[in-house]
Amino acid sequence: MKKSAAVLLIMMAFTAVIISCFAEVLMPQRGNKTKKSGSLTIDCSNCSEGYVMVKAKPTKNKLRLRVVHDKMDIHYDLNSDGEYEVIPLQDGNGKYVFTLYIQVKSIEYEKLNTISMTVNMPDPDRCFLYPNQYINYTPDTPAVIRAQEVCEGLTDPVAKAHAIYRDIFVEEALEDAEDLGHPQPQTETTFVEAVKFKYRQIDPYQYPNIDKAFETRTGSCKDQSGLYVAMLRSVGVPAMYAVTDGEPGHAWVVFIIYCKKY
Repeated sequence: MKKSAAVLLIMMAFTAVIISCFAEVLMPQRGNKTKKSGSLTIDCSNCSEGYVMVKAKPTKNKLRLRVVHDKMDIHYDLNSDGEYEVIPLQDGNGKYVFTLYIQVKSIEYEKLNTISMTVNMPDPDRCFLYPNQYINYTPDTPAVIRAQEVCEGLTDPVAKAHAIYRDIFVEEALEDAEDLGHPQPQTETTFVEAVKFKYRQIDPYQYPNIDKAFETRTGSCKDQSGLYVAMLRSVGVPAMYAVTDGEPGHAWVVFIIYCKKY
């Protein structure tokens, strides 16, 4: 019995060491602090972590959520099932205004309810470590599992960013490239042959499809950026999904290290 117990303890300790090698994947949590206005409910329990959770009463009509802060004005599609969605407080501290709209005609929406709140986050970049409506993933997402494997044993954020980039976007032929994000091959032909990820045009209003981008290594700039951001966040590197206005628009990645943005 003593020998069996000793073997069990060793196995448990070995398992603990393996688990500790991987970064914690932060996931949004519901709390008990909410604000309500008509059909709109906001769980603001984790404002200090850089996000709120928003839902509306179930309806057959499409819903939209407008979030305004200072010069930021973003519109989100909100589900009509009455389920919470994660909305980042990505424009820093201050007053945020959330307005719910409901579809009344094909392209016409009517204002329903508004909730305002002022947030004071200790770390305004904290929101870039969590999944949200645009960058949606879980600890079981294949890309997240791969990021954990690729970054096993790494502690430096730049090293993590470089390791993921090499693994997902470029072939082994460019592994010795010194440039962090943009290897510079000798010829255009070499570049085409070296890049793993192939461009695929999508609907400009479609959210990044992280699973499909990871599985097929194809997608638009939004898919590529969304995939990279998800993988960076999952290993503890704050990363922002940036996109231009207009159609079809362009997306890119900004990751934040040591108070510097790259």
